Amino acid sequence: MSKLIQPFALLILIFLLIACSNLPLKPATPKISLADFRLLNLGLLEQNYRLRLRLNNPNPFPLPITQFNYQVRINEQEFTQGKNNQAITIPALGEQFLDIDVTSNLMRLMGQWQDWKTLLNRQFRYQLVGGVNVVDWAPQLPFDYQGEVALFWGGSQTNEKP
Repeated sequence: MSKLIQPFALLILIFLLIACSNLPLKPATPKISLADFRLLNLGLLEQNYRLRLRLNNPNPFPLPITQFNYQVRINEQEFTQGKNNQAITIPALGEQFLDIDVTSNLMRLMGQWQDWKTLLNRQFRYQLVGGVNVVDWAPQLPFDYQGEVALFWGGSQTNEKP
């Protein structure tokens, strides 16, 4: 009787392994950092910026993102927040850039500086918090990254920290 059970048990094990191989893998959260921070328009009450985000995919498969929610904090104060519905796909083990135009009021942060020249040539600590929605994956993948960025007319350089 045991000779009949062994092939049957092996067959059941093979079917279970095949069934489990079709289950979706939980994607790892992409690493999101601030690649560029441009001041587009300088006004007294509000300013326009273009944030260029670098999205790195640690997964061995492409990551199709349908929605991106974010909050940007500068020097531990809220700078801007929002949602981007631009669908993008980050290649497997690759990176993709996403440009987001935002409006904010940097005057709230200006209390610690004497003039605009000091403000425009200073390193800022930033924190980028939010989540991404991935196709065929129900829960949002949260992220929280920080680094430093310098604000310049026409572009900047950033230093990332996980």
